Amino acid sequence: MKFKLIDKLGLSYHTPNELNSIVNGLHGRLSFQFEDFDIGNESLRCHFRDIVCCIRAIYGDPEFAQDLVFTPERHYLDHERTQCVYSEMHTSDWWWSKQVHNTNSV
Repeated sequence: MKFKLIDKLGLSYHTPNELNSIVNGLHGRLSFQFEDFDIGNESLRCHFRDIVCCIRAIYGDPEFAQDLVFTPERHYLDHERTQCVYSEMHTSDWWWSKQVHNTNSV
């Protein structure tokens, strides 16, 4: 029996409406805004949320506190610290250079 890709992903929703219901149930209940655009002979509606409000909601929600990272980290494969592991943005050389060394490089 073959499964559809959507079944293999193991998502908690199966339709866009189910996803919207989940998102609408999040803390802060940030509402969607929309703008209409005319492109050629077609009128399109773009739905979006204010990104600044979304960031405030995430940083202000205690449920997310354990998942937020504010400082860079270095991870190594060996005790001599010669082989770095890069897995997330906070393990990058860029973040380290900006926050720890405050340099303009990279």
